[in-house]
Amino acid sequence: MSRVVVVPVVRKPLLLPFFQSRVPAGFPSPAEDHLGAKLDLNALLLPHPHATYLVRVEGHSMTGGESGIRDGALLAVDCRLNPQHNDIIIAVVEGQYTVKRLLKRGDIWWLVPDNPTFPSTPLTGEPDLYDCWGVVTHVVTEIRPGRLSRYVRIS
Repeated sequence: MSRVVVVPVVRKPLLLPFFQSRVPAGFPSPAEDHLGAKLDLNALLLPHPHATYLVRVEGHSMTGGESGIRDGALLAVDCRLNPQHNDIIIAVVEGQYTVKRLLKRGDIWWLVPDNPTFPSTPLTGEPDLYDCWGVVTHVVTEIRPGRLSRYVRIS
């Protein structure tokens, strides 16, 4: 199972310039000078600030999928959201925290890793052996090691 580390959250507004024009990931296009309004990252990542926390992922069970979650990623987790089919959640299974995709197959709910080399876990048996601690709403991945990896470390 992956280990989940809770990270303290600063809840003051963090306003950053936001360019409204999109940046192509394919061929370059002429630059547009359309600087939009300031974007508050806290409001974007933490829509329910008193019910949202940040966690750091450790492990590779979610790499390789469309979620973009890899070892060291920072996740915003909202506890006010009700988990639904195909949501990525923070789950507690038999006292161990893990981040997995929640899927319903027939009548059974499963915790499914994005990495196919890891096993899926059916949520059967005693309901007190598993719990959902929130729905992952955003993934922050540091491409160039810097402040995030320096100040938000997994020990």
